[in-house]
Amino acid sequence: MNDAGEIEAPDRYVSFCNIDCDGMAVRLLPLARARLAAGDELANPFWQRFDARAEAIIASGMVDGVDALYHVCSHVMYLAEIFEDGPEEGRELLEAIEFQCC
Repeated sequence: MNDAGEIEAPDRYVSFCNIDCDGMAVRLLPLARARLAAGDELANPFWQRFDARAEAIIASGMVDGVDALYHVCSHVMYLAEIFEDGPEEGRELLEAIEFQCC
């Protein structure tokens, strides 16, 4: 908010001002888990671990000091792969998180 009381556009270079990074990550995790369950990715131990941690983060908000945003940002390139031919909502949300929050 500026001195005139107006809400300014999001700017990640000013302490992530006006960007709901945590909320976007929390919304993305269930979408990622659904994509993993719909495909054969859960046969891969990497995705099994990702999914288990995502489930725990969704349930409790944080696991071993890792929250939803940290979990998503740590795996953004891998997540891009599972959303490549997936729902547009997931791709757009992941892209917003990557460019605005990570």
